[in-house]
Amino acid sequence: MPDCPICGKPLEPPTVKCANCGAELHRACAKRTMGKVYCKKCFREGKKQTRYERMAQRDAWGGNKPGEMW
Repeated sequence: MPDCPICGKPLEPPTVKCANCGAELHRACAKRTMGKVYCKKCFREGKKQTRYERMAQRDAWGGNKPGEMW
């Protein structure tokens, strides 16, 4: 039986598959968000990508924090 890529222990049911890379891992080792399950590596990369997308949007809108309104 293969080992969990996160903790290194043998996989035993119940297991889940990462929605991005398809790696099998323990339910306790998985990260869950928006109804999907991810391994730690894919979760971290997705979080980083989201942060970069937000930075690009902020730059497109003007780049700075909004100033005082009055």
